[in-house]
Amino acid sequence: MTNGVAISVNTAQQLYWFGRYVQRAETILRELVKSYDYVIDRDVDDGRKLYAKLGVEIDYRSACDFLKQGVYGKQGGSIESIITWARENAIETRHLLDERGFAALNKIYNHISAGRERAVSPTYLEEAIDNFALILGIFSSELGRPKAYNFIRLGQQVERFDLILRLYDGIDLVNAELESMNAIGRRLNRNYQPLKITSSSIPKALSAVNGVIDRVIVKSEVASESSQRQGQ
Repeated sequence: MTNGVAISVNTAQQLYWFGRYVQRAETILRELVKSYDYVIDRDVDDGRKLYAKLGVEIDYRSACDFLKQGVYGKQGGSIESIITWARENAIETRHLLDERGFAALNKIYNHISAGRERAVSPTYLEEAIDNFALILGIFSSELGRPKAYNFIRLGQQVERFDLILRLYDGIDLVNAELESMNAIGRRLNRNYQPLKITSSSIPKALSAVNGVIDRVIVKSEVASESSQRQGQ
Protein backbone atom coordinates (compact mmCIF):
# COMPACT_ATOMS: atom_id res chain seq x y z
CA MET A 1 0.00 0.00 0.00
CA THR A 2 1.40 3.35 -0.99
CA ASN A 3 1.73 6.75 0.67
CA GLY A 4 2.89 5.30 3.95
CA VAL A 5 -0.51 3.89 4.81
CA ALA A 6 -0.08 0.91 7.11
CA ILE A 7 -3.41 -0.58 8.12
CA SER A 8 -4.79 -4.08 8.04
CA VAL A 9 -6.98 -5.41 5.26
CA ASN A 10 -9.80 -5.74 7.76
CA THR A 11 -9.53 -2.10 8.87
CA ALA A 12 -9.38 -0.92 5.26
CA GLN A 13 -12.60 -2.84 4.57
CA GLN A 14 -14.26 -1.36 7.67
CA LEU A 15 -13.36 2.20 6.65
CA TYR A 16 -14.63 1.51 3.14
CA TRP A 17 -17.95 0.14 4.37
CA PHE A 18 -18.33 2.97 6.86
CA GLY A 19 -18.14 5.35 3.90
CA ARG A 20 -20.66 3.31 1.94
CA TYR A 21 -23.19 3.07 4.74
CA VAL A 22 -23.07 6.78 5.60
CA GLN A 23 -23.56 7.68 1.93
CA ARG A 24 -26.35 5.11 1.62
CA ALA A 25 -28.21 6.46 4.65
CA GLU A 26 -27.98 10.07 3.45
CA THR A 27 -29.14 9.22 -0.08
CA ILE A 28 -32.01 6.97 0.97
CA LEU A 29 -33.21 9.54 3.51
CA ARG A 30 -33.42 12.12 0.72
CA GLU A 31 -35.29 9.66 -1.49
CA LEU A 32 -37.67 8.83 1.37
CA VAL A 33 -38.66 12.48 1.76
CA LYS A 34 -39.15 12.90 -2.00
CA SER A 35 -41.17 9.71 -2.31
CA TYR A 36 -43.32 10.66 0.70
CA ASP A 37 -44.63 13.68 -1.24
CA TYR A 38 -45.71 11.39 -4.07
CA VAL A 39 -47.26 8.78 -1.78
CA ILE A 40 -49.43 11.46 -0.13
CA ASP A 41 -51.33 12.62 -3.17
CA ARG A 42 -49.88 11.36 -6.47
CA ASP A 43 -49.01 7.68 -6.38
CA VAL A 44 -49.59 5.61 -3.24
CA ASP A 45 -47.25 2.94 -4.63
CA ASP A 46 -44.31 5.29 -5.23
CA GLY A 47 -42.57 4.09 -2.05
CA ARG A 48 -42.83 0.48 -3.16
CA LYS A 49 -41.38 1.41 -6.56
CA LEU A 50 -38.51 3.24 -4.86
CA TYR A 51 -37.52 0.26 -2.74
CA ALA A 52 -37.98 -2.18 -5.62
CA LYS A 53 -35.13 -0.34 -7.37
CA LEU A 54 -33.00 -1.19 -4.35
CA GLY A 55 -34.04 -4.83 -4.46
CA VAL A 56 -36.08 -4.44 -1.26
CA GLU A 57 -39.76 -5.19 -0.66
CA ILE A 58 -41.55 -2.70 1.58
CA ASP A 59 -45.16 -2.62 2.76
CA TYR A 60 -47.02 0.29 4.33
CA ARG A 61 -50.57 1.44 5.00
CA SER A 62 -50.25 5.20 4.54
CA ALA A 63 -47.75 7.95 3.74
CA CYS A 64 -46.84 8.30 7.42
CA ASP A 65 -46.46 4.54 7.76
CA PHE A 66 -44.21 4.61 4.68
CA LEU A 67 -41.79 6.90 6.52
CA LYS A 68 -41.99 4.71 9.61
CA GLN A 69 -41.24 1.55 7.63
CA GLY A 70 -38.44 3.29 5.76
CA VAL A 71 -36.72 4.19 9.02
CA TYR A 72 -37.62 1.25 11.26
CA GLY A 73 -38.91 -1.50 8.99
CA LYS A 74 -37.51 -5.02 9.12
CA GLN A 75 -36.34 -4.91 5.52
CA GLY A 76 -32.58 -4.71 4.99
CA GLY A 77 -32.79 -1.21 3.60
CA SER A 78 -34.15 0.44 6.75
CA ILE A 79 -32.35 3.57 7.92
CA GLU A 80 -32.02 2.09 11.41
CA SER A 81 -30.21 -0.95 9.99
CA ILE A 82 -27.88 1.12 7.82
CA ILE A 83 -26.97 3.45 10.70
CA THR A 84 -26.29 0.45 12.94
CA TRP A 85 -23.94 -1.04 10.34
CA ALA A 86 -22.17 2.30 9.90
CA ARG A 87 -21.73 2.67 13.65
CA GLU A 88 -20.34 -0.87 14.05
CA ASN A 89 -17.65 -0.11 11.47
CA ALA A 90 -16.99 3.28 13.07
CA ILE A 91 -16.46 1.70 16.49
CA GLU A 92 -13.92 -0.75 15.05
CA THR A 93 -11.98 2.08 13.40
CA ARG A 94 -12.53 4.65 16.13
CA HIS A 95 -8.82 5.46 16.45
CA LEU A 96 -8.73 6.67 12.84
CA LEU A 97 -11.88 8.81 12.80
CA ASP A 98 -12.49 12.49 13.37
CA GLU A 99 -14.08 13.23 16.77
CA ARG A 100 -16.81 15.41 15.26
CA GLY A 101 -17.80 12.82 12.68
CA PHE A 102 -17.94 10.03 15.25
CA ALA A 103 -19.96 12.21 17.64
CA ALA A 104 -22.41 13.19 14.88
CA LEU A 105 -22.94 9.54 13.95
CA ASN A 106 -23.57 8.63 17.59
CA LYS A 107 -26.05 11.48 17.86
CA ILE A 108 -28.02 10.19 14.87
CA TYR A 109 -27.85 6.60 16.12
CA ASN A 110 -29.12 7.53 19.60
CA HIS A 111 -31.84 9.77 18.17
CA ILE A 112 -33.09 7.06 15.82
CA SER A 113 -32.90 4.35 18.50
CA ALA A 114 -34.89 6.47 20.97
CA GLY A 115 -37.61 7.30 18.45
CA ARG A 116 -39.06 3.90 17.70
CA GLU A 117 -42.36 4.65 19.43
CA ARG A 118 -42.79 8.09 17.85
CA ALA A 119 -44.26 9.00 14.49
CA VAL A 120 -41.71 9.79 11.78
CA SER A 121 -42.14 13.17 10.08
CA PRO A 122 -40.36 14.72 7.07
CA THR A 123 -38.89 17.32 9.45
CA TYR A 124 -37.42 14.51 11.55
CA LEU A 125 -35.79 13.04 8.44
CA GLU A 126 -34.51 16.38 7.16
CA GLU A 127 -32.67 16.89 10.45
CA ALA A 128 -31.03 13.49 10.00
CA ILE A 129 -30.12 14.39 6.40
CA ASP A 130 -28.37 17.54 7.62
CA ASN A 131 -26.41 15.51 10.17
CA PHE A 132 -25.35 12.94 7.57
CA ALA A 133 -24.33 15.75 5.21
CA LEU A 134 -22.14 17.04 8.04
CA ILE A 135 -20.51 13.63 8.48
CA LEU A 136 -19.93 13.27 4.74
CA GLY A 137 -18.40 16.74 4.64
CA ILE A 138 -16.06 15.99 7.52
CA PHE A 139 -14.80 12.75 6.05
CA SER A 140 -14.61 14.04 2.48
CA SER A 141 -12.20 16.83 3.38
CA GLU A 142 -8.58 16.14 2.48
CA LEU A 143 -7.12 18.95 4.56
CA GLY A 144 -4.81 17.48 7.17
CA ARG A 145 -6.32 14.01 6.82
CA PRO A 146 -4.37 10.74 6.97
CA LYS A 147 -4.41 8.71 3.78
CA ALA A 148 -6.61 6.12 5.51
CA TYR A 149 -9.50 8.55 5.02
CA ASN A 150 -9.34 7.78 1.33
CA PHE A 151 -10.88 4.37 2.08
CA ILE A 152 -13.92 6.21 3.48
CA ARG A 153 -14.03 8.46 0.44
CA LEU A 154 -13.71 5.46 -1.86
CA GLY A 155 -16.70 3.88 -0.14
CA GLN A 156 -18.71 7.06 -0.58
CA GLN A 157 -17.95 7.24 -4.30
CA VAL A 158 -18.70 3.57 -4.91
CA GLU A 159 -22.03 3.91 -3.08
CA ARG A 160 -22.93 7.05 -5.04
CA PHE A 161 -22.16 5.23 -8.29
CA ASP A 162 -24.17 2.18 -7.18
CA LEU A 163 -27.22 4.17 -6.09
CA ILE A 164 -27.24 6.41 -9.16
CA LEU A 165 -27.41 3.32 -11.34
CA ARG A 166 -30.11 1.66 -9.23
CA LEU A 167 -32.28 4.73 -8.65
CA TYR A 168 -31.90 6.62 -11.92
CA ASP A 169 -30.89 3.88 -14.35
CA GLY A 170 -28.31 6.14 -15.94
CA ILE A 171 -24.87 4.97 -17.04
CA ASP A 172 -24.28 8.46 -18.46
CA LEU A 173 -24.77 10.02 -15.01
CA VAL A 174 -21.84 8.33 -13.26
CA ASN A 175 -18.81 9.65 -15.14
CA ALA A 176 -17.82 12.06 -12.36
CA GLU A 177 -18.09 9.32 -9.72
CA LEU A 178 -16.00 6.97 -11.87
CA GLU A 179 -13.25 9.56 -12.30
CA SER A 180 -13.17 10.34 -8.56
CA MET A 181 -13.18 6.64 -7.72
CA ASN A 182 -10.21 5.93 -9.98
CA ALA A 183 -8.30 8.94 -8.62
CA ILE A 184 -8.74 7.67 -5.04
CA GLY A 185 -7.77 4.16 -6.11
CA ARG A 186 -4.49 5.45 -7.53
CA ARG A 187 -3.72 7.29 -4.28
CA LEU A 188 -4.21 4.13 -2.26
CA ASN A 189 -2.38 1.69 -4.54
CA ARG A 190 0.17 2.70 -7.16
CA ASN A 191 -0.59 -0.51 -9.06
CA TYR A 192 -4.32 0.18 -9.18
CA GLN A 193 -5.81 -0.42 -12.61
CA PRO A 194 -8.51 2.21 -13.32
CA LEU A 195 -12.00 0.88 -13.78
CA LYS A 196 -13.59 1.39 -17.18
CA ILE A 197 -17.28 0.84 -17.83
CA THR A 198 -17.49 -0.65 -21.31
CA SER A 199 -21.02 -2.01 -21.17
CA SER A 200 -24.37 -0.25 -21.02
CA SER A 201 -25.69 -3.16 -18.95
CA ILE A 202 -26.65 -1.91 -15.47
CA PRO A 203 -26.02 -5.32 -13.77
CA LYS A 204 -22.55 -5.57 -15.36
CA ALA A 205 -21.71 -2.00 -14.35
CA LEU A 206 -22.87 -2.66 -10.79
CA SER A 207 -20.78 -5.81 -10.59
CA ALA A 208 -17.73 -3.96 -11.88
CA VAL A 209 -18.00 -0.99 -9.53
CA ASN A 210 -18.63 -3.15 -6.48
CA GLY A 211 -15.38 -4.95 -7.23
CA VAL A 212 -13.30 -1.76 -7.09
CA ILE A 213 -12.28 -2.37 -3.47
CA ASP A 214 -10.62 -5.64 -4.54
CA ARG A 215 -8.59 -3.70 -7.12
CA VAL A 216 -7.38 -1.35 -4.38
CA ILE A 217 -6.75 -3.77 -1.53
CA VAL A 218 -4.04 -6.21 -2.52
CA LYS A 219 -3.46 -8.31 0.57
CA SER A 220 0.22 -8.83 -0.05
CA GLU A 221 0.74 -5.05 -0.15
CA VAL A 222 -1.21 -4.10 2.98
CA ALA A 223 0.84 -3.89 6.16
CA SER A 224 -0.97 -5.30 9.16
CA GLU A 225 -1.52 -3.08 12.18
CA SER A 226 -0.15 -5.73 14.48
CA SER A 227 3.10 -6.00 12.52
CA GLN A 228 3.41 -2.23 12.47
CA ARG A 229 2.97 -1.98 16.23
CA GLN A 230 5.49 -4.76 16.86
CA GLY A 231 8.07 -2.82 14.89
CA GLN A 232 7.62 0.36 16.94
